[in-house]
Amino acid sequence: MEKTVSVQFEGAAASTPTVGSDFQGAVARVVDCRDQLCPKPILMVKKALSEAALGEVLEIIVNEHVSKENVLKYCWNRGQQVVKSYESGPDFHILLRKSPEVRVEKPMPVIGPCGARWD
Repeated sequence: MEKTVSVQFEGAAASTPTVGSDFQGAVARVVDCRDQLCPKPILMVKKALSEAALGEVLEIIVNEHVSKENVLKYCWNRGQQVVKSYESGPDFHILLRKSPEVRVEKPMPVIGPCGARWD
């Protein structure tokens, strides 16, 4: 069973639209972060974003709640556009369109289970 979750943040990036389950865009790259411990998912997303062209859509797959939250916070802190996010079985998928990086006024802390900050 697939569960769709719309993600919309307040603040500087609130103007970036989010789309529901009707997203039909092409995914340029899949970043599989399943079963990775912190800070590995963040480092994998950071690398994928640095290699992606502006406007490309990346699909990030995680299966840990902490990883999901940290990836979403990491993207928010850099002004990246979360196009869609949904759960499929034990996995959580985040579709992310690479945007020009912006500095947000109130960054959210990215904290791993070990308590260290990764932002």
